[in-house]
Amino acid sequence: MSLLERSQYWGEMVMRIFRFDLQTHFFWGFALTLLGVYWPPLYLSGISVNVVKEALDLWSKKLWSWDDVVLGIVGSLAAFGYLYSVDLLAC
Repeated sequence: MSLLERSQYWGEMVMRIFRFDLQTHFFWGFALTLLGVYWPPLYLSGISVNVVKEALDLWSKKLWSWDDVVLGIVGSLAAFGYLYSVDLLAC
């Protein structure tokens, strides 16, 4: 198996586990929480936007996806971990 075939195989495996919509929830949770550096109330925006989005999905599509909520929270926690590690977490 060549390097290209191996990377394609593992790329497909990752995409089966972490679908594109889950990656976007992680990204938005991470990015919105990072904005808390500039205005502290935005620290909670990563979590709150994900929960509001899922509430809107429940209202419009009659579907609540816990995977989306969990990945959004994981993205926010990853941002908090990053901010804490570089001493940018304003407490």
